[in-house]
Amino acid sequence: MSATGFGQALNPELPLRDIHLPEAVSWWPLAIGWWLVLALIILLPLLIWGIRKLKARQLLRRQALSELASIEARYEQHKNDQQLVSEGSILLRRICISRFPRNDVAGLSGEAWLSFLNSQADSFDAATRQALISGPFQKQCDINSQALISASRHWIEQLQPVKGAQP
Repeated sequence: MSATGFGQALNPELPLRDIHLPEAVSWWPLAIGWWLVLALIILLPLLIWGIRKLKARQLLRRQALSELASIEARYEQHKNDQQLVSEGSILLRRICISRFPRNDVAGLSGEAWLSFLNSQADSFDAATRQALISGPFQKQCDINSQALISASRHWIEQLQPVKGAQP
C-alpha cells in the first residue's frame, strides 16, 4: 500500500486545523410559517368573537320578527286593535331595552319614544305614531293594523346596532 492509504496514520507534521462545527441555527428572524402561526393565534379569537357577536345580533332580530309574527297571528284570530297596539308597543320597547343602554330608552314615552324609534329606522308614519302613543292606554282604538305591523317589521329589519350596546 502507498503512504497515503487509508490504513495508515496521518502525518502529524501536516499543517491541519481542528474540525470546527457550524454555528447553531438562530431563532431570529422567524420563518414565514411562524409568522403565519402567530397571526392565526392573534386573529382567530378576534374572528370568533366577531362571528358570535354578529350571530347574537341576528338572533335578536330573528326572535323579534318571530314574536311580531305571533302577535300578528293572535290579531288575525281576535281582531282586537287595542291588544295589537299594546303588544306591538311592548315588543318594540323590549327590543330597544335589550339593544340600547337601558337608561337611554326605558324612561321614554309619548313623542320622545316615537322620535327615538324613528331616529333608529324611519318606519312609522303619523297614524301609526299616534296609535303607538295613545293606543296602549285606550280601551278601544281604531288603527290600520297592517300598516302598524308592516312598519314594526320594517323597523326591526332596518334597526342598526349601536356601538357599545349589548347584542
